[in-house]
Amino acid sequence: MAKNINSLSYSIKGKIWLATTALAFFVGTFGTISYLIISYLVNDSFYAVSVPFLLLMMTVVVFGWWISNEVSNPIERVLLLSKSLERGVSSSLPKSSGASETDQLLESLHRISQQGPKLLKAMDEVAQGNFNISLSPISNSDRVTATFQKLLAKVSESI
Repeated sequence: MAKNINSLSYSIKGKIWLATTALAFFVGTFGTISYLIISYLVNDSFYAVSVPFLLLMMTVVVFGWWISNEVSNPIERVLLLSKSLERGVSSSLPKSSGASETDQLLESLHRISQQGPKLLKAMDEVAQGNFNISLSPISNSDRVTATFQKLLAKVSESI
């Protein structure tokens, strides 16, 4: 089932927006309630302001830690996979990284990982003198395979 790229709960942008909205609501609500409770219990205005403020600071730190993980984890997964492809390691790519933006990168990396070995094999064939090679593009936007086919035709004509 295809996931909606613009979904608030699936995209990185949506997760950040939801988290900051929830944080703003929580800070406003919790700050008001805790101020009212503490000011009722304690007559000193310093404590009535500083205790809710400290509690809200800790809450913001926890939310910041959580949202940074929500943003960085999918990116780190895709980065590690791209580095393994760069080294030529044949690794199976997961279907999802946790965010729609990085899932699109994974799809592109998957196509590249399929295309690379085919192109290398075709180049070896050409280097050995076999010009009867035909590669089919992996997608409509596959310019690498199309350019290789043009290069192969030019080399064949010149020989």
